[in-house]
Amino acid sequence: MITKPFTEDQARGMLIGLAVGDALGTTLEFTTRGEFDPLTDMVGGGPFNLKPGQWTDDTSMAMCLAQMLRSANGWDAEDAMKRFINWRDHGYLSSTRVCFDIGNQTAEALRRYEETGNPYAGPVDEAQSGNGGIMRLAPVVLAYGAVKESAMAVAQLQSRLTHGSQLCQRAAANMAQFMVTGDQSLLPRPKDPPDVASGYVVHTLHAAFWALTQGETFRDVLLAAVNLGGDADTVGAVTGQLAGRIYGYSGIPQGWRNKIYDHDKIRTAADDLYALRPIDQ
Repeated sequence: MITKPFTEDQARGMLIGLAVGDALGTTLEFTTRGEFDPLTDMVGGGPFNLKPGQWTDDTSMAMCLAQMLRSANGWDAEDAMKRFINWRDHGYLSSTRVCFDIGNQTAEALRRYEETGNPYAGPVDEAQSGNGGIMRLAPVVLAYGAVKESAMAVAQLQSRLTHGSQLCQRAAANMAQFMVTGDQSLLPRPKDPPDVASGYVVHTLHAAFWALTQGETFRDVLLAAVNLGGDADTVGAVTGQLAGRIYGYSGIPQGWRNKIYDHDKIRTAADDLYALRPIDQ
């Protein structure tokens, strides 16, 4: 017998939490800590001049994975990469209907896939250990979360699409393990945030883990995360997934949920993926 390790409310919380953190953080993307007034609400703007509730590449790529997992009979790496390319070229599952933000490693991996046909196109060099493999992770956890080992294995596969270093794969697997089990003993508790909340996967996780210590509500920890500046949208997206597991969808401020672009589509995707997981084996 396989038991469901998280509730539907927590499943929704992980995917909607990703989008909320992304939309919240885009306001402060590329900013330097200490050079801006701390954010207190979801206001949009930022380098891409988004409306409140619109999200960036983190959520677009997560939704590409969600749609692939809903339509495929199991993991389909080529389908995922084709959806990423559709997003890049045609704005598929973008909050603005165009691809306005794409990471360098992701762009290089998509070009490499087009050249070679190998969907596992992420660089394996440890020096290229960006955070793309953890920013979009929630759909895999929702679909495979009935079995921890399966969720951790597929978490690594989805990272390899664009971020193939061993460090990136371990980060994705470890994050998936927490999201499946909810075991808070797995979470480091850093006393201080990283000096820079950069796109390096270690910095992003450090920032998210620190933020989770900065309050007892989804709102408090998400604001702590994005107010670190730097790669604020992805730090927000990663923290939103983790906090969504802890506090659930019901713990996300309703005002933020109401602002999220395509909220109902994202919530339906979460519900469908949650329903995919087997109860018996």
